[in-house]
Amino acid sequence: MKGLRGAIGFLTVLPVARSLPWQGSAMLPWFPVVGLMLGCLWIGFDIIMAMVFPCAIRAFLDVLFLIFLTGGLHLDGLADSADGLLSHRDKKKSLEIMKDSRIGTWGVLALMTVLGLKTLALCEIVQKWGPALPLIMIPAYGRTAMLLGICFLPYGRGDDGIAYELFQKGIRPEWIPGMVLTGLATLLLSRPDALVINVTFGLSVFVILAWYRLQTGCITGDMLGALGEITETFLLVALAA
Repeated sequence: MKGLRGAIGFLTVLPVARSLPWQGSAMLPWFPVVGLMLGCLWIGFDIIMAMVFPCAIRAFLDVLFLIFLTGGLHLDGLADSADGLLSHRDKKKSLEIMKDSRIGTWGVLALMTVLGLKTLALCEIVQKWGPALPLIMIPAYGRTAMLLGICFLPYGRGDDGIAYELFQKGIRPEWIPGMVLTGLATLLLSRPDALVINVTFGLSVFVILAWYRLQTGCITGDMLGALGEITETFLLVALAA
């Protein structure tokens, strides 16, 4: 269970792995499971907010709550990736820009777009469904997207960076149970929308990874975070449509 504790400590702010050594690739099978945990906390928070606030404020607070749970880790990657990938520079310069801790214009615009779309989509979803059980699945699919990014693109920083130890060739057998659990939970919790969720997920990951390959031919930790955030956004928009 050290891998699970490590994944919770890495992907969230929950204090369960402070004394645990870095677990590296042992965390990967647990990424979808941690996503499901985040989804359960998220919908629980949404139910409480529904008792107090109208739709727009409720949706905004829901988005803030998920940011709080993850420590904004993936949003940081989104901003850095936008600054680098949209800079119209070559691969080397794009990767250098991503390492810069300062946020640029593209990073700000990416954050505004993703957070704005998430809030608007959530507002529409909760008006349609009330406590929307499919929301449990959104963080799980975001973390599953990261696994696929690790599978299908090479790491772009050699042996540098915290994400280096996470990268392996191909889908490992031990990853499959978490992915299957995500799919089964989708069928059980959001049966009418399971097809929409899965088709949107597949298309989103394919398009984003194809764009990454075209731009840099690789992926980094920042780009993994961006992949998760953009996938979640596409799923929410699809559910709201």
